Amino acid sequence: MAGRYQIDPLYDVLKAPKHQYRPEEIARLFSKVSKRRVEHLAGVLSHYIVENLPAAIEKRGGLADYRTNPYVLMASANIMELDSTSRFADFLFNNKLYMGLESSFGKSIETAIVGAYPIGVTAGHRWIEPPEKVAEAASLKGMGREQKARKRRESVWREIDTSCVLHNKRFLLSIKSGPNCINDTQVQAMTDAIASNHQRWFDETRRTYPRVRTIDIIVGLTYGTDRTTNNKENQILAKLVDAGFIEEDRTRKPGVLVHQKSKATRVYRRIGQDFWALVGRPSSPVAAQFMFLEVLLSLARALSRGIQQADLEVRINEKIRALSKALTQLTFPRRGLPPWIGQDLSDAELFWFATAITAFYDEGI
Repeated sequence: MAGRYQIDPLYDVLKAPKHQYRPEEIARLFSKVSKRRVEHLAGVLSHYIVENLPAAIEKRGGLADYRTNPYVLMASANIMELDSTSRFADFLFNNKLYMGLESSFGKSIETAIVGAYPIGVTAGHRWIEPPEKVAEAASLKGMGREQKARKRRESVWREIDTSCVLHNKRFLLSIKSGPNCINDTQVQAMTDAIASNHQRWFDETRRTYPRVRTIDIIVGLTYGTDRTTNNKENQILAKLVDAGFIEEDRTRKPGVLVHQKSKATRVYRRIGQDFWALVGRPSSPVAAQFMFLEVLLSLARALSRGIQQADLEVRINEKIRALSKALTQLTFPRRGLPPWIGQDLSDAELFWFATAITAFYDEGI
């Protein structure tokens, strides 16, 4: 009962902030955006897009590379009335492209953006992959696949994506794309990682950066709001309350946990606007609430340039045409079907059925 008494108020605090769209507020934030930083970051992102986005499109070849959940596929085709090969091809391509970009390209873009900040510091104080994590990865070279898999499970730095040191504090950031991407397994993995490794993170930090006196561990979501998440990031904090962490100061620092004994390690999460504010100015996020606009402007400009330079529109149209042709050539043994199937199922239904079957085969499709 005591645990519930502690956790419920914490959840209330974590869910309390509300972000309301106000045009005048957006205008005020835009006035703080730096054109120089936007142009610089757009250049970095544009180069990355030209180099990597075509590969994300070209890596899929025939129909087999576009297989997806056959049950959802048939339902979607029915609801959306995808009764022509061209419409179906367009749907399959866009669906796979979105999922592919969200899981791999999106993560890489986040890394490229984060690495350009904080603002107002020299290059040596930017967000970087932790040197300790780099050393961990280097130690795996030469190992077999199974041995690497075992060692990765023992990794101390696995859950930390990037870090930066400012003055006498080190910020350790675990980046999650959005408000619904953390699942129950990840909650437990991240909770265990923080509970088990926070002291080692602090000790290794002190060896690498002797001037550091405290570390902040942040679970960051790149978009969304405190009220729109699936609550998994909050579960991490709630579980840490039973692992030696307490709320530091509910009034002055709501949602911030501190290790009860050492007082040198803090844990909290930042979402959407607050995430990018932290990335832009870790020591004073309140002064960088405009950062999410700067990031979105940079990406918009980069995509405009990159898509044109990489001829992505041509590549995409070619892929959709090839996929449409493959769907047209998808044969189905109608003569071998029981008579009632041919009578009861329309041509469109048989087409969706034939397409769904491809999810169960490796060759010949």
